[in-house]
Amino acid sequence: MAKKDYTIFIKNAEASVRMEGYTVTPKMRNQCKQVLSGKTTTAECLKQFTAAKAAKVTK
Repeated sequence: MAKKDYTIFIKNAEASVRMEGYTVTPKMRNQCKQVLSGKTTTAECLKQFTAAKAAKVTK
């Protein structure tokens, strides 16, 4: 089975994020690739984001 190229999907997602005034990080790009390839879910990425954000607030 051929490896899918998600470049167009990622670029579209990045454009949407930038239009909202946010910055796209390399970590975000990697997470997007993970979701698109089926290695993780959006829900799991959001859990990780929420946990990281909560950890920063408590420091």
